[in-house]
Amino acid sequence: MNRNIVGGLYGRDAELALINRTLERVSRREVGPAGAVIMLSGASGAGKSALAESVLVAAEQLGYECVRTACEPFHEGMSYFPVRELVRQMADGRPVGEVVAEQFGPGSSEVEMAAVSESISADPASRREAIVATFTNVIMGAYRKGNSSPKLLFIDDLEHLDVGSADALICLVSRLNEGPVVILGAFRSDRVAEQAHPVRPVIASARRMEGIYQNHEIRGFDITGFGALVESLLGGPTNLPEPVTKKLYEETEGNPLFTRELIRMLCSPDPRSGRVSLSRVEDVWLFDGDIGSWDIPDSVEEVIASRLNLLDVAERHELELAAVVGRRFAFGVLHGLMEAGEDELLRDMEKFLDIDLIRELQTSDESFEFSHGKIRDVLYSQLSGLRKRRLHAQVADVISNLRASSNEDWDALIGEHLYLAAKHADAFPYLLRAARNAQAMGASSEAAALFVKVLESSNGVVFDGDDSRASIQLELVNSYISASEVAEAGRLLAQLTGGENPPSVRTVALNLLGDVLLYEGEIDQALEAYEESRRLAEALDDTVAMCEVHCDLAELHGRQYERQAGIAPDSAENHRVQYVAHVDKAFAMRGDLAPGPLRARALRNKAKLSRVSGDLSVAESLYRQAIDTVDSRVASHRFLIPYAKTLRRAGKAAEALDHIERVISWSTQVGSVRSQAIGWQYKATFLMTLAEDNRSFSEANASAERALHGHQSIGYAQGIRETQIVLGEIALRTGDLKRALEWFASAADSIKLESGHLLEAIAIELDANGEEDRAALIRDAIQAEAATA
Repeated sequence: MNRNIVGGLYGRDAELALINRTLERVSRREVGPAGAVIMLSGASGAGKSALAESVLVAAEQLGYECVRTACEPFHEGMSYFPVRELVRQMADGRPVGEVVAEQFGPGSSEVEMAAVSESISADPASRREAIVATFTNVIMGAYRKGNSSPKLLFIDDLEHLDVGSADALICLVSRLNEGPVVILGAFRSDRVAEQAHPVRPVIASARRMEGIYQNHEIRGFDITGFGALVESLLGGPTNLPEPVTKKLYEETEGNPLFTRELIRMLCSPDPRSGRVSLSRVEDVWLFDGDIGSWDIPDSVEEVIASRLNLLDVAERHELELAAVVGRRFAFGVLHGLMEAGEDELLRDMEKFLDIDLIRELQTSDESFEFSHGKIRDVLYSQLSGLRKRRLHAQVADVISNLRASSNEDWDALIGEHLYLAAKHADAFPYLLRAARNAQAMGASSEAAALFVKVLESSNGVVFDGDDSRASIQLELVNSYISASEVAEAGRLLAQLTGGENPPSVRTVALNLLGDVLLYEGEIDQALEAYEESRRLAEALDDTVAMCEVHCDLAELHGRQYERQAGIAPDSAENHRVQYVAHVDKAFAMRGDLAPGPLRARALRNKAKLSRVSGDLSVAESLYRQAIDTVDSRVASHRFLIPYAKTLRRAGKAAEALDHIERVISWSTQVGSVRSQAIGWQYKATFLMTLAEDNRSFSEANASAERALHGHQSIGYAQGIRETQIVLGEIALRTGDLKRALEWFASAADSIKLESGHLLEAIAIELDANGEEDRAALIRDAIQAEAATA
């Protein structure tokens, strides 16, 4: 094969110039956004990889620290693989917690966050948030001390991006103003066309931040620039007949990869005649052949296949094994698969490097990747089904022998290869562990995909302990619900709630069905499902199931009571009675529950009831127990906000504000707009109740407006409504009754009430939520208005 074909960049001067200006702006810390997001999209072979490589070179010349990774199908189930790989490279093999402690200080909330990210006892939602935040903290922490280099993070093949990694990138995007960081991504446009693809929200979040996003749609070349492309690929001037250039263009449609591979073929001896169609004579490339007899393949895949066919059998086999491992492969894994000695394999790898089939990665595990994903795809697609299965089994065996210890990454990878090898019984335990690990890390979409494979692999498996096919189906439903795939959850629950299932299965399934119906706003149907689950749980004397459903019913009735207290008193009272009964029943079971989320939930619901009833000392104690039971390091608004509300009512305003600030700090690290908005909403509430002058009220109003903006940006209706009430109260406290009534009317939505009734409805709602002091101020306004009238 001819080795003179140049793989450099041609015809992307405009794109590269624009990207270079962005790199220069970020590196110089000029006025404007500190970071940038650059996406390269287009068809396969259009030149995204070549442009990305040139960007990496340019960035390194500007002093950037560049790290790179790629997504691929074989990493399915390896939750957060690309972002964790980037962190591994930036931490340079050191424990992440150690790096974060060095950046932020050993007692910082960021160190707590890193610890939670690796805690198997943390609830999945908190652990997911901690993983997302720690990824961004490691990147941005470098800029807290000294003048660290700008960073460029390149993620290739984003069409295979997982949902968890997308969340981490969204968090990083939301914090790009903290340091000079450029995110460079590449993806195939046709693979991310669906609006639900994980790349889409990453792009949407970048677009919302002014001045940081740019996209370059990379297309093939037209006929006017095609001749220059050919000269660029050949690395010198040409003297080709016009019909030859035209024929090349017609066959390739200007696709750079197709053109490059076709030129490689024409520069190599024809297997039948031994003739070379393209050759260099005195530094000029000439054509020597019969264009009419060209046997040109119909696609770039066929051209690549023709090139690969020129390898000898042993070399081809090595590349086939590498293709089964994935787009990227470690030398140690490939060596473990080969009978050849290390020196012989090294020689072959150097040959593959020389002829541009692979490239070497600058990583500690001595890894390589195919120079284009299409090369790997062609190798893999040409293997027979039987051979693929045999090779996947070999890869699984080698990885099993190489791994140092069991962890979720290895389990997912080994399980995937065994699954593809059709060794389902062998794959089952690996996939089940990987699915549960993914769910524990909050990677619900990946967990759901793995649980589906677990069920497909379960035929003939002897289940251990309490596991059964139905119990795993229930775990799959939980994953679907956590991933907001409620339609999938509903379809599976329709099977599991049927009378033919054991009562233990139906109990859990009906409870989950209630969750799905509640998510869809079907309150009455949700109540029916919960009540049926409760009856079955009581018949089984299943404490955990009973407590779970009592908590669900308590929270549902509690929300309905608060919502209807000011507008439908009879219905509200019925919900209140049910609310209290279910709270007390769940609380009575707490001693029979293991420490964890369910016990914390029972404590939290009882604490809220005590707070609303005015028993603040009991409420304070119960909230503290709930926080310690779930994980005191986790600054979740679900626990700290109501605890802070209790502290405020108990006269401990400074301590209450400290907890609110913890929520804001946690959610800022996580990039959670909802949690941040909730934090700012309650900060505004607390500042408002403590305010003594116009400056204090102004600070409270600014916090409330910030909260409202956050709630509105994600469409969080309850948050919008509650913040509008706070803004109305601030207006009322500063003497602007007209503005206050406008805010209260907005909060009351379509309910048309005259001013006195409107104020009373808001006051009753605040009473129902244990905010009597706020309600009392509104009633004072009612009396003042009545006196004026």
